[in-house]
Amino acid sequence: SASTPTLLAYPPRVVVAHRQAKRSRIRAAVEQAGFAVIAECGDGATATAAVVRERAELCLIDGDLPGASAAVAAIASLPLAPKVVVLAARADAQELFAALSAGAAGYLLEDVEPARLAEDLRCVAGGGIAVAPAVVARLIEDFGRRWRGRAKAPVGLTDREWEVLQLLAKGLTAKEIALRLRVATGAVHRHIASAVKRIGAWGVSSRAAASPPG
Repeated sequence: SASTPTLLAYPPRVVVAHRQAKRSRIRAAVEQAGFAVIAECGDGATATAAVVRERAELCLIDGDLPGASAAVAAIASLPLAPKVVVLAARADAQELFAALSAGAAGYLLEDVEPARLAEDLRCVAGGGIAVAPAVVARLIEDFGRRWRGRAKAPVGLTDREWEVLQLLAKGLTAKEIALRLRVATGAVHRHIASAVKRIGAWGVSSRAAASPPG
């Protein structure tokens, strides 16, 4: 099971793959979090090669870059299992599902505040999963109309998973959710991963349905 995320003892090596205009801001936030940016790239193929060459532990990649989707899957499947975080320009639930299905450990908005990005990167480096609150809020908005009036958590979620998602959508970090619910931070990450996976599986298979199963 996943352990409580912590910042690793050495500076984790990071590859940043993003549009030139925003790389300096992202690099500054990554370094502020205590990570070492070892390469900057402008497309998925170059990012994959840089991760392999530099033996990076983490790759931040703009989801709109050429070859980004293939790069996420390729990097996540490497023998040393580096973590991949997708940086998105918009809150899109379907893109979130696609990224996590490809092996990404995070899906964040590219305009995330530096302090929040730092915490999310530490979370991912420690084995957790990081999802932007705005994306979770959109996910709830997209599917919420089909859940109204249901006494229990929807789409096969546990009550705890539903509670964690709602708190995440309000902007609380995993650590803040753990403190509020008096559980381990690692447990919060497991709830987020499980909930998003369940909702994604249902959403992809029955998005056109008038109502959710059950």
